[in-house]
Amino acid sequence: MLTLEDARKALAKGSVIIFAGPCTVVYEGRATSRLGVGERLVLIKKDRSILVHRPTGHEPVNWQPAGSMIDFLTENGLPVIRASNANELLKISFTAQPSLMVFDLRDTAEFEMYASEEDMKKAVLAKPSLVEPGFKPLEEERQVKRTGRVDILGLDALGRLVVVELKRKPATPEDVRQLSAYVESLNSEFGRKPRAILAAPSTTKAARREMEKTSVEFRCLTPRRCMQVLREAKGLDSYL
Repeated sequence: MLTLEDARKALAKGSVIIFAGPCTVVYEGRATSRLGVGERLVLIKKDRSILVHRPTGHEPVNWQPAGSMIDFLTENGLPVIRASNANELLKISFTAQPSLMVFDLRDTAEFEMYASEEDMKKAVLAKPSLVEPGFKPLEEERQVKRTGRVDILGLDALGRLVVVELKRKPATPEDVRQLSAYVESLNSEFGRKPRAILAAPSTTKAARREMEKTSVEFRCLTPRRCMQVLREAKGLDSYL
């Protein structure tokens, strides 16, 4: 069974520490708050941030940021955790012996967030060459009679009308048929048949067979690539 001395050594080593047990929580700083006895998880991370979690919900009920000064004490034979940062103090007092776990965790992976179809559209509008060189968007979410809305309507390098449908998952035969219906409606409206481009990470075999029956063209465009474009254009923080 791990002890407070083990917790002190783990803190000095930079390990992740978890306490689980009944406790009270008192905070003094920008305001003052007190949380009565309840069974909670106390998580201390490598950077000395500390979070107190209830058994439900994803948000901590109280916390202190990275770089906190953390001390492990005892009062009446039971563990007490004090975490201070500038003019703030968080005191966690256990009312029974808690369970204690220590982990040496490593995580150097880069966070990657893949785009939604709405984000893919924003990426194409920011960088039209994702569809093809010379592509010029004219409208987005254009209503098409009886068939729905076109993601992007534009012109190619030769001035021909192009309708672009974006999918974040592999394109299906239904996607091809939907785009073909847009083409027929726009042909009736403008008196000229537009090119049709279905942009998606990949297609199913059935979708490829469906494309062979129509004039629909395929462009490989992944949500990951679109997110890279959005990062370059405005920074990731704009999409979090």
